[in-house]
Amino acid sequence: MKNFCKKFCVLYFLGLVLLLAGCGDDPDKEFILYPDSGLAFGLFPNDYARNDSSSANLAHGITLTVHPNATYKLSFDVDPNFEAPKLQLFRIYLSKDGEELRAQEVRTLDPVVKNGRYTYSFICEERESALWATTLIQNDTYYQGKVSNIRFTGEGAYSDHFSINLILVGDIEDELEDFTVKELASNLLAEYRKLYTSVTIDTLYINRASEHPTLGKKYPANEPWIAGRSSDDIMVSELGGWPGIENTLDITLVHFIDQEGILGYSNLFSANLGKGLGSTVVLGTHIKTPTGEEALDMQGIIETALHETGHFFGLRHTTATRADIETIFEDYDFGDYSNLEDGLEDTPSCNTLLAASLAKVQRTDFRVNRLMPRIRVFANTTFKVENCPDAGNYMFPLTVENKTLKFSDQQLDIIRQNLMIFPH
Repeated sequence: MKNFCKKFCVLYFLGLVLLLAGCGDDPDKEFILYPDSGLAFGLFPNDYARNDSSSANLAHGITLTVHPNATYKLSFDVDPNFEAPKLQLFRIYLSKDGEELRAQEVRTLDPVVKNGRYTYSFICEERESALWATTLIQNDTYYQGKVSNIRFTGEGAYSDHFSINLILVGDIEDELEDFTVKELASNLLAEYRKLYTSVTIDTLYINRASEHPTLGKKYPANEPWIAGRSSDDIMVSELGGWPGIENTLDITLVHFIDQEGILGYSNLFSANLGKGLGSTVVLGTHIKTPTGEEALDMQGIIETALHETGHFFGLRHTTATRADIETIFEDYDFGDYSNLEDGLEDTPSCNTLLAASLAKVQRTDFRVNRLMPRIRVFANTTFKVENCPDAGNYMFPLTVENKTLKFSDQQLDIIRQNLMIFPH
């Protein structure tokens, strides 16, 4: 999954036709109907956003992010005008030469019907994290009924404990102005334990990229590291899965991110407490401004870490920004504009934020799990960010001065559920 994902990210948005085996030519075999949608949309577990685009494309093919030994349920409302469809699941992978996207049948499921919903249950028996795809079939063709109120939930078999590995990239000690690395680490661990109350953080390690046993020479300790400029990988993801402590949350602390106003980055539902793509959260000790750069205080770095880790474990912004929604490739927008909020009952949303155009940031890459930033707004505006009802939530997309931040009960439940899905 980790090596395949980087290549698949581009294929995901190109909408390439899958190369498939025969579709049920043998009368003794079960009829198989492969995805033909291009797989432009997908679901990850325990996401309560509306995901209308995934609903609309479920019959012809969407992707599902799955993990070993986890139990999943995919459900949606019954359409009384049609009989119950079968759900077919396929493993998506690249050919050996990395040039072709292929699908291999996994299983076919009948639904359980309860309270006006179809529910399909299955256990993932993969050896590692994977992408599966769907089709819905009825009478040897794609299901034509309406799919609405889709939900994809998962329960994992792993621990609700994790540790943090703080990786210092560049001359971090020289860049901190009013506090030391040890003070930052101590306060960071204390805040995680205070606010991530649904899980247990065992310990926090400190490592220096310059001392990595195989990659150290690439990361000199005597100069600042600028994510997105010092290397092409803005997430510095090759440092994830640190030797000896592979199954930790890896936070890379750099000088700053080479995009104006960006405090930190994580992939939404990174799903990777290991190594490779999606294994890191990146934070800056400074922020790029319209006139240069600005040092962050310790609380600003910690708040950004807590926010980005929320994305890592599957939390959306409480109110979507344009950068969250828009996914444009060759003049076609793959964004799902139904997902203006996270869908949680105990997190209010700010209806005027999107219209205010405050959070329109430069896109950086096409990824299966889109990059989710925390943003500081520099421009003067008549829109008062602090008046948003979700401005006091850690998953609000913008920084707000003098606010006491917290996670909601539903957000904390999702963090625990998804942590236990991630192999570690």
